[in-house]
Amino acid sequence: MHAGLQVLIAEDNQVNQIRMLSVLEKLGHKPTLVTNGEEAVNAVHECDFDLVLMDIQMPVMDGVEATRCIRALEGRAGRVPIIAVTANAMAGDRERYLEAGMDDYVSKPVDLEELLAAVDRVRAARAAG
Repeated sequence: MHAGLQVLIAEDNQVNQIRMLSVLEKLGHKPTLVTNGEEAVNAVHECDFDLVLMDIQMPVMDGVEATRCIRALEGRAGRVPIIAVTANAMAGDRERYLEAGMDDYVSKPVDLEELLAAVDRVRAARAAG
């Protein structure tokens, strides 16, 4: 993951928030935290993020609905890379998240290497056009 990315973390669990903030800051990124899907949609609409790490099960609006709303936004905001970060690891979950407009999927507890690999896959796919 290249240093200096503006990363939105949409996560309602405090332990996961602290862990992701810490990891991203140590890697030189600029994380912003929101705690539900509605806040995530508003943040993407208002700010220019390089990446969104989207929890699935959140209050107010879940990550799937938030992703659909983000994808409906105009311009670059609607195309921001979104990686699902979730404890849901049942058969078909990954496909459901990709179908909702997410670019990749990482299961919880988040493994740093798995997260970095997902970010690299998303960046490579975006660069390939």
